[in-house]
Amino acid sequence: MTPIHDHLAWGLVGLYRGAQDEEFYRPGDQGIECTRRRPLQPGDHYALLPPRDDVHRVRTTSEQTSVSIHLLANDTGCTSRHTFDERTGAPAPFVSGYVNAECPLPA
Repeated sequence: MTPIHDHLAWGLVGLYRGAQDEEFYRPGDQGIECTRRRPLQPGDHYALLPPRDDVHRVRTTSEQTSVSIHLLANDTGCTSRHTFDERTGAPAPFVSGYVNAECPLPA
């Protein structure tokens, strides 16, 4: 399961293999609220549209490792994004580092 996180970019995500549950969240002043849950099977897809549909979490529900394909409008592996505390909704900065080349140095 991933932490609750954002992408700070529009994108499309499609499930290639396995099964997942996806949950979308709305951060607010009083915490964080789950707004939508659904199971995903291979071929299912969804859009990430900040700010409304950008904060989510996914969980593999199949016995095999799930694989999803992400098409995003930023260099997500090098972008400072946020995880969110499940109870308080407090954001914490992180950079995933999921890249196959070095991230450029900030200007």
